[in-house]
Formats: sequence, C-alpha cells, structure tokens
Amino acid sequence: MGFRVVETSLGRVRGLLREGYAEFKGIAYGESTGGTNRFLPPKPARPWTGVRDALQLGPQSPQINPDFPAWLDSSEESEDCLVLNVWAPDHARAESALPVMVWLHGGGFVFGSAGAPLYDGGNVARDGDVVVVGVNHRLNAFGYTYLGDGADERFALSGNVGHLDLVAALEWVRDNISAFGGDADNVTIFGQSGGGGKVAALMATERAQGLFHKAIVMSGAIRRFRTPDNAAHVTARLYKEVGLREGDVESLQKVPAKTLAQFMAVLGDPLFVPGEPISLLKYGPVVDGHVLTEQSWWDGVPAFGRSIPMLIGITLQETAGGVGWFPGELNTDAIDDVELARRVSPYSVINAFDLEELVPVVGRYRQVMPDLSDEALLVRISTDIGHWTNALRMSSAKSDHGGAPIFSYECRWRTPCFGGMWSMHGVELPFVFNRPTYGVAWDGADSDAGRAAADPFGRRFTLGAEMFRAWINFARTGDPSTETHPWPSYDTTSRPTMVFGVHTGVENDVRGDVRPHVTSMTVE
Repeated sequence: MGFRVVETSLGRVRGLLREGYAEFKGIAYGESTGGTNRFLPPKPARPWTGVRDALQLGPQSPQINPDFPAWLDSSEESEDCLVLNVWAPDHARAESALPVMVWLHGGGFVFGSAGAPLYDGGNVARDGDVVVVGVNHRLNAFGYTYLGDGADERFALSGNVGHLDLVAALEWVRDNISAFGGDADNVTIFGQSGGGGKVAALMATERAQGLFHKAIVMSGAIRRFRTPDNAAHVTARLYKEVGLREGDVESLQKVPAKTLAQFMAVLGDPLFVPGEPISLLKYGPVVDGHVLTEQSWWDGVPAFGRSIPMLIGITLQETAGGVGWFPGELNTDAIDDVELARRVSPYSVINAFDLEELVPVVGRYRQVMPDLSDEALLVRISTDIGHWTNALRMSSAKSDHGGAPIFSYECRWRTPCFGGMWSMHGVELPFVFNRPTYGVAWDGADSDAGRAAADPFGRRFTLGAEMFRAWINFARTGDPSTETHPWPSYDTTSRPTMVFGVHTGVENDVRGDVRPHVTSMTVE
C-alpha cells in the first residue's frame, strides 16, 4: 500500500494505492452549499496550493436515511457535500484514456450517498479496467426546494440545484478525469433506483449535453418529473413546518440544517397516499422551464437523449422489500380481484392508477399465473405496473424514435430475505459492483452464509460475473454483448430482453401475455 498524487485543475490530490487500484476520496467539486449559498446553483470549488489528501470519504447531504445497513454511509452530514470519489486501475496514467463510469446513488432524491460500502468502485476499476467516479450532491429540501417565480431571481433555479450539482460533477469529470487515466469523451452515467431517475433526468437536461455519452438506468425508469404546482405545494408545507412566512427565503436559509433535513419525516408520513406516487418522490427535479423545459420522457424521448446509447432494466420482484409496509395486509386467505387491486395499487411506487382500470389487470394475472399466491401476485403486479411498465415505455419510445440503441434487461436472481427468496429492488447491485461477497444486506437474512445455503453450487458468482462484464462492455463500446451472451438492442417487434437468473439468455416479449394489459393502463 502506498500513495499516488494526481494534478487536477484545482490542485494536487493524494490518494491511496490498494491492491490493483488507486482510490481518491472526498475530492471537492464545488463550494459549500450552506449559509447564503443554500438554494443557489453550485459554485466551483476554489483552487488550493500544496497537496490535499483524498484519503477519506467526504460529507454526505443532510438527510433521514431509512435504508438497510449495507447502503448506509457513516461519514458526517453537511451542506459542504459537493464531493466525489475516484477509483482507477493502478496502471492508469494520464494517457491511458480508459472508459469512465460515473455512479449516481439511489435513495429517491432524498437520501443516500456515494460513500455507502456497496458503492465502493475499487473492484470495478481493477477488474473492469475503467475509471469509476461516485458523486455526492444535495438531496431533499437542500437540493429541490422550488421557491417559485415570485422569489428573488437568484433563486430561479432553486428547485433543481441538486440536479445542477450533478451537472457540475460531470463538468469536473470532463475537466479532470484524464489526469486519473480516464477518457472524458467516453463517459457512462449509471444509477439504480433514484440514481436511475437521475440518469433519466440528465438525459433530458440540455446543460448536460456532451458531458456523458452512454446511460444505464437500473430500476429507476422515472418518466415524469415534478411540476411547479406540485413543487410549490411541498415548499408551502416546508414554510409552515418551520414556522416561517411563505416567501421568506432569507430566513429559510438560516434554518438549521438538521431541522430542514427532518422535514422529510413530515413529508414521508404517511409513506403512501392513495392516488399518489410514494412520498420519497415528492422531492426531485422540477420542470421549471429553465433546467428542465418539458416532460421529455412522458410523450417520447428527450431530443439529445436520442443519440445516447442506453441500457435499462428492472429486477423481477422490485417491491418485495415492501411487503411489510402495510402490516396485516397480506395475512389473509384468498381475496377477490377488487380487494387485491386495492392492496396492489400503493405498492406500484412510481405510478398511480385508477382502481377500476387495475381490477381487470389483476384478473388477467390470475388467469396467466394461477400458481402464484396472493402475496406473490401483489409483488408481481405492483412491480409490473410501476417499474416494468415505465421501462417498457421508455424502451419502446427510444427504439421507435431511432438514433442510438437501447438494451433491455431483467434480473431474476432470488436471494434469501423478507421471509422468502426474492429478486428484490437492488439485488443486482453487488453483481454490478463486482462484489461476490458483501456481508449482511436488506433485512439481515441475506447474509453470505444464507446465500451460500440457498445457492450451494455458487451460481450467483457466475451470474455476477456475467452482469459485471456486460456493464463493462457497454461502458467501453455502447454494446453490452459478451462472448457467451450476444445482446440484441430492443425493438418493438420482437422486444428482446436479456434475462439474468438461474439461466442467462435473451427472451423475446417478456410476459407478452400481460404486457398489453399493463401498458394500456392510464397513468394518473
């Protein structure tokens, strides 16, 4: 173990040499966003003299993080959170021009950090021969408080400053990544859950044009972002909660960060409201006419996103982790279609539907999948009407518009957790991050020992290598095909999808016997 010093445009940084890779943590790409900088667009970090250590994780945005331990970052919370981490192969030098993969963490737009243990990019850099960047940015009220057109013009972009942080990080990558061995002209942004939503939003952001060249959306196919009216309603609740007059931005800038972060506890109670997406999405990018000018994914594909090769997909049972959100809801004998539809509806997470439209869809699933229990049906249908239908619609729109290809996948690997074997939200993350073993995750039942008992022949290791190699190939060339698994791009005729599970291979028109019923539903 030793050190490596790299010269950036702002000054020199010293990182740590580990086995096969170098890591640089907590590099500032922007100034502190606290005080009078709160709710304002990011300002570039100031240059420094000498060598600055990049040996420890930097701060994460203030937040309430309800996630599982494997996704918790133990570093401090601070408004001085515009920091990023870089991992590069140990052989990488300024002239190496390696592919770059920029990771955008999940947690909706309200919690999470690139410093979570499972997001360490060292194994990806070493074994994939790429440069990996993980980004922290402003979240929840700090990043997405829309102050409206009537506020001081300095705050005209306030509803999207967390999104502009990501643009600033990509500008840092453009200006500095070659010093770490990366190619600024071959940058892939990738994210899961809320991180996938951030990828989708960046593909609709003109300011990000030219800053990345490929995109991966993992379980985060968000097609519609907040309207000014939606965002203003949340801001009005914030003013009321902290006891301020609406429009008193100066005083709102002085509210203690911990108090502002705690507002998510109010906004998230209840977690679900009938007819609305999950409360975790009540903060996020705003179609403000400045940063985001239209709902680009709702009726088609963003103009500049059409030229970006894209990889998109889901896990088979995205909502399995939510089976405990409504205690008692599943503890029933056989229930009819109307009752099951009522219980399915809140779990769709990212979409809202009319119950009357959902009832015949439930009936169709019962007809096609008669062996599934009510619990399994709830997970299956809620996954499909939320994550799956959005991914399908985005894939179909991008394919039909022409331009760069889009590739579709579904991860069906099941791991022991939540009282069963589930292919739940996030199950693919250890595979993509090249982490064959990763300790305890999810509800605590998904341990290395539990996985070994459930998979004694180690298929998960082979599957992990298959997914990892596909992601690396896509970042390198824009095509995720491997020597053993050719991967055709998506089209609306055969609808090819790469399925990762006990067996890996392409399936055409996955769940074609229910797909038309799901995609024909009206999203409210």
